[in-house]
Amino acid sequence: MTGAAFISTVPTEPHSNAWPDDRLGAIVNCQHTFKESLLRSPAPLPPTRKLWLALLLWLVAVPLLAASADPASIEAAPMQAQDQPVRVGVLATRGLPVARHQWQPLMIWLDKRVPGQHFELMPLELDALADAVAGQRLDFVITNPGQSVSLSRQYPLAWLATLKSPAGGDNLAIGAALVVRADAPFQHWQDLKRQPVAAVSENAFGGYLAYRFEASQQGVRLDNFFSAVRFTGFPLDRLITQLAAGKVSAAIVPVCQLERMAREGKIAYADFRVLDNRAPAGFGCQSSTRLYPNWSFAKTEQASPELALAVTRALFALPPDSLAAIAADSAGWTVPTSQLSIDRLLKALDRHPLQGPWWQSAWHWLRQHQQWGWGALLLMLLLGGHHLLLQHLFNRSQRRLLATRRQLDDKRRQLEQAQRLAQFGELGANMAHEINQPLTAIANYSQGALLRLARQTLDPAKADRDPALNLALTQALEQIGQQVTRITQTINRLRSRLQKRPRQAEPTDLPALVEQLTPLLQQMLAPLDVRLALSWHGEPRLLPLDSIGVEQLLVNLIKNGAESAARHPKGSDHIDGGMAQTDEPRVEVLITFEEDQLLLEVRDNGPGLTAPQAQLQQAFYSNKADGMGLGLAICRDVVEFHRGQFTLSNLSPRGCLAQVVLPIPGPDAAPTIEGGN
Repeated sequence: MTGAAFISTVPTEPHSNAWPDDRLGAIVNCQHTFKESLLRSPAPLPPTRKLWLALLLWLVAVPLLAASADPASIEAAPMQAQDQPVRVGVLATRGLPVARHQWQPLMIWLDKRVPGQHFELMPLELDALADAVAGQRLDFVITNPGQSVSLSRQYPLAWLATLKSPAGGDNLAIGAALVVRADAPFQHWQDLKRQPVAAVSENAFGGYLAYRFEASQQGVRLDNFFSAVRFTGFPLDRLITQLAAGKVSAAIVPVCQLERMAREGKIAYADFRVLDNRAPAGFGCQSSTRLYPNWSFAKTEQASPELALAVTRALFALPPDSLAAIAADSAGWTVPTSQLSIDRLLKALDRHPLQGPWWQSAWHWLRQHQQWGWGALLLMLLLGGHHLLLQHLFNRSQRRLLATRRQLDDKRRQLEQAQRLAQFGELGANMAHEINQPLTAIANYSQGALLRLARQTLDPAKADRDPALNLALTQALEQIGQQVTRITQTINRLRSRLQKRPRQAEPTDLPALVEQLTPLLQQMLAPLDVRLALSWHGEPRLLPLDSIGVEQLLVNLIKNGAESAARHPKGSDHIDGGMAQTDEPRVEVLITFEEDQLLLEVRDNGPGLTAPQAQLQQAFYSNKADGMGLGLAICRDVVEFHRGQFTLSNLSPRGCLAQVVLPIPGPDAAPTIEGGN
């Protein structure tokens, strides 16, 4: 039957991949065959058969016409038209206008190949594109391999296709080129040591990261190798602009960036060179690194699987010579390529998104090997405790050593003091022995002279001589006798101390003792031009004192005060501490008789004390160039003999106060006090 022949020519596969024109041609051929069969019929068909044949033709033609619209339309049948456009985010490496010019033709192609959908291009820079994916504002993503790995390891993306390179259709087309000016003296990357270079971003894969990985494979760190790496940011054209202006010595740009700008007429290709080219033959661009997979097209969770399938078929159907492929500088799209090489690169640079901080890896290791972790913790605690113990022992030993050293220093000073005292005792004994004989002779001569003067005065024959001369000689000889007696008593006192014999305290008339010392003190202060003032308070009375020691005490305190007052420059008059401070050097002695004690105060208007009181009272210490350091030590010894108190203090604003307090024993007190050395 002709009807059966006609039916056999209809395609039996409902999802045929034939193009629409082929299907329309098949329908036309079916209709033509049907007409020819009718013309070849020997007799006209009955009306009933004609009706059945027309109905059969209609049932066959309608599915063919529906299927001839588009192969993708059959698969897109479950999809519903959306009011919102399909948002496609694309990485704009050369700026937003260039990205629109490069990828908008692909959007037009998808609009035609996926009916019922409108694709909207959203060019974004590196960080903005990642934020848009994180914020679920995109349905599809077109980006370079570095960001594709970073995004796919953090967000649920499904990779649909990889861009094919126009050079032989290879999908390995991403890398870095180290570009210098054509007239630059650099021939290899090693020549750029300590030179400034430019890159778009430290996170840019097609450029800085790819070249950094190549350098790390040779044991070189770019941040230490170059003098500076200046990151200019997008667009990429800025790198070549700065290189041409001489602001940097080299630029790290993505592969084919130099060739693309030359084709666009923005630069002259002959003005630049790529160092260490390692691109494969026939690639069409120069590269300083190995090549990695090309850009990828990915689906986010916002797009349905049906829409993703339709988009994938449309991408695979893109002809290499179409406007969309040429604008994208590609040969169309192919199946997704393995990104293992990119994963390895990012891990080697510690930039992989799945690589956490070191402490997270350490914590994960410790959780898997807890016994080693506890052992290490115990070892650290033991070492820390051992260190603290050693530190404690060291500090204790150091403290003991310092204490021992201080004790040794004290013993050494005491030994030196004892040696000096021993030498002083031996010297004093020798001096006492040697001086005692001349003093005895002087005393004998003075007494003999006094006797002869007395006889001369009693002799009437010689009485007419000058009486004034006789009186002067008599007074002089008496003074000599008094001083010889005083020296003899001092020597005897010194000998008593050296021989450990007790010193005797005898009732002493202190005012008379001071009056006897006044001529000696005035004679001693006259060369210093220092005025001496004596004052008394209270009721004078006899006191049990070591008269020789008190004489030494007064002489030393007044002499020290006079010498201090004579050294200080004259100042303005003022009152301080009960003492009138005048321009003239002055020493005041105040003796106060109280009920149970004797108060002796010596004030001067000198510069005051320049050393601690305890140090000044030590034997052999002196702040004077010609001093022996025995004066205040003798004073302290005299005060201690009388069981009194001896203090030195500064007056404000200047001057010094020496204060001696001697207790007055009661009527039952023993007159003799054992003296010590």
